[in-house]
Amino acid sequence: MRNTTYRYNALTCQYERVKVNAKSVIWYCLGLGVVASCMLLGILLLHDLLVNTERENRLRKENRALSQHHAILSDELNDLQPVLTSLQNKDRILHTKFFGAQPPAPAKETERTSKEKLLLADAQSFRLHVAALKSNSEELIARSVTTGHYFANALQLEVEKDALEHINALPTLPPIQPWQPERLISGFGLRVNPFHKGLYSHLGVDVAMPRGSPVIATGSGAVVQLKRSDLEAGYGNYIEIDHGRGVVTRYAHLEDIHVKFGAKVTKGEVVGTVGSSGGSVAPHLHYEIIRDGKNIDPVIHIVEGLTSGQHHHLLLSSHQQNQSLD
Repeated sequence: MRNTTYRYNALTCQYERVKVNAKSVIWYCLGLGVVASCMLLGILLLHDLLVNTERENRLRKENRALSQHHAILSDELNDLQPVLTSLQNKDRILHTKFFGAQPPAPAKETERTSKEKLLLADAQSFRLHVAALKSNSEELIARSVTTGHYFANALQLEVEKDALEHINALPTLPPIQPWQPERLISGFGLRVNPFHKGLYSHLGVDVAMPRGSPVIATGSGAVVQLKRSDLEAGYGNYIEIDHGRGVVTRYAHLEDIHVKFGAKVTKGEVVGTVGSSGGSVAPHLHYEIIRDGKNIDPVIHIVEGLTSGQHHHLLLSSHQQNQSLD
């Protein structure tokens, strides 16, 4: 049974019974709720600090492993960067010596995420960044190994006896001597056909020269195709020279052919003269470079004897879409 509470009233000089009102009940309930909430919050915090679930332990181990993995990959990339920079400088020097022009500029690297910013990222972003670091690291290692092997073996002329022959076999000379850049009339790619005036894929470059002008081999090799034709269609009189390593050059619309099938030719040797045989609208040389069975832009390889500025101007003029001569 609940005890009854009394309070002394000085005015009436009597003890009067204390009545329970709504306000006191509300305050009592609020106080009890606050105390209970504080106790519950304390219990939850204590449980979170002292008790770890299996999933929490697994995630903590994974985060520690990821942090350690990221540090190792970052150190590996930092160690590889000076090596790669040195190899790129050597590559640029050798490319300039052999081809007279700077190599193509590499694509701009994406900005790396700072370590502090990365550690604040969510788990998925962290995993993706670690995967990207690993891929970048493997790529740098592969590039440095390949480039190092190339510089150590392929370009050491005193060690590799056939290296000089390989360099001479590269089709880097202009097919006409003396070379006149303004004579390159039509370049590689989509061009206007002189007969039906529609666009078609032009597989080489057209160099307009007087009939009888000498045509030279752009690199050493062997004549693997020789054809003479009186038809006013196709390549007309043409030859193909195999330079090895999957590279073949084609010289078409010739007037005369000065070599025989199977003959060995040296770089700069006269192999024929400019003509207008086959499907040609004017005397010119149609020159192609075929690598592994696929035609590529010959202007990229016409570098020997040209400065970087002259080669750049040649590239710009060859990319203009105009009418070809065959």
